[in-house]
Amino acid sequence: MGHDSLHPVTNTCDDDFGGWGATAVDALTTAILFEKEDVVKQILTFISELDFTQVAGGSSVQLFEVVIRHLGSMISAHDLLNPSGGSPFSHLVTKDKLLRESLYKQMVSLGGALTCGFSTPSGIPRNWVDPTLCTTDSGHSNTVAGVGSNILEFARLSELTGHGMYVTLARRAEQFLINPHPVDKMPWPGILGSFVKVADGTLMDMKASWGSLADSFYEYLLKAYIYDSVVYEPYLERWKVAVDSTIRYIASHPYGRPEQTLLPYWEGTNLFNVMDSLSWFAGGNFILGGMVTGNQTVLDFGLSIADTGGAMYAMTTTGLGAEFVVWTDDCNTAFAEQYHLSPCNGSNSVQVSGPEFKLRPEVIESWYYAYRATGNPKYQDWAWSAFLALERVCRTESGYSAISDVNAVDGGEKLDKMESFLFAELLKYLWLLHLPDKDANFHVQDSRTGRRNTWVLNTEAHLFKVAGVPV
Repeated sequence: MGHDSLHPVTNTCDDDFGGWGATAVDALTTAILFEKEDVVKQILTFISELDFTQVAGGSSVQLFEVVIRHLGSMISAHDLLNPSGGSPFSHLVTKDKLLRESLYKQMVSLGGALTCGFSTPSGIPRNWVDPTLCTTDSGHSNTVAGVGSNILEFARLSELTGHGMYVTLARRAEQFLINPHPVDKMPWPGILGSFVKVADGTLMDMKASWGSLADSFYEYLLKAYIYDSVVYEPYLERWKVAVDSTIRYIASHPYGRPEQTLLPYWEGTNLFNVMDSLSWFAGGNFILGGMVTGNQTVLDFGLSIADTGGAMYAMTTTGLGAEFVVWTDDCNTAFAEQYHLSPCNGSNSVQVSGPEFKLRPEVIESWYYAYRATGNPKYQDWAWSAFLALERVCRTESGYSAISDVNAVDGGEKLDKMESFLFAELLKYLWLLHLPDKDANFHVQDSRTGRRNTWVLNTEAHLFKVAGVPV
């Protein structure tokens, strides 16, 4: 309690996010949804005592990580606990007005500290912020995700406080990605590399994926529109262009498995058949966007990714997904020789190349959206099987540990690492997948009933009340 990351084998901790209690803070919204009032009070008390001018182990914090984890959770908790907000959890801590007021005060305090990251000539934020001196690092670049994943949190903070500076800063930075330049740095329409120059917002490279370094930029284009469909309609149009290019030019199908869809990374227009675990969120993003826009082609594309995630979990000994998979779409000689396949065929054209399981939630996240779109109980079954596997090979006395090998019966070595997203995302998505509609007005839309989105989840699975007309 009070530290950032747990080592669940040795029962020690790291303060790798400034010592601001990332695990507890990130777990807050899940504790609210689970109606664990004693835990909620404990975390709110901890938040009320935080000093955002003090950074453990250094002087700076990562803007991107603190925005999505700490600030996102605090904003979401405010929405979920607000007695006048129409939330089904407003009955929690109703007698603890001071805790709710402290949450608001600390949310504003942290938001103000993080605005320092945008104090650059272009408005492109740097990723390391010193909240005491209100200064940044001297880096010349930031990631596409780091620049383009602030809009939800800062828009909601502006809405709740009435201070427009937060969303103004986020939108100013986002415009460099909505209208990217130079255009010849885009491999295909709407598709970017991984890094942006802080000085002037220009694109710096053409190597990227739907995973690490860029993922939540694409995610937030759609989700900003869901948050306010009038204000952020151009973001939806920008998302549509990226999705169209992904379907036309990027998506790949393993040899002998035409029904499966994987997302390679790119360097320019060259594709490399490697997919990291972060990229699996895209299935859910396409499904959600397909429902919102009424586009069955996009929805089906997302479902094919979600279903492929199910196949990837089923192919391992533990029943958990690997950090990296590779595949061949033509069973070429080099692939067959590298993975000792004789012969290469549809049963072995996908291989694990990074066997770790790091407790990541992205496949489960996509199954959640797939279940919302279809009602097919197979997604619940897959999630339950994954949970049982998690209990069997990752559970320790104090938490859950990342493991070294999804194809070892016991998961191989426990890597003694548990990041806060286990609570914020993995356990939450597992729970949401099994939560009946009658118990939850905060579920995302259900394409079978015409239900609209009155809440939207940030990239760390913290729920924000939408500001515009539900879509």
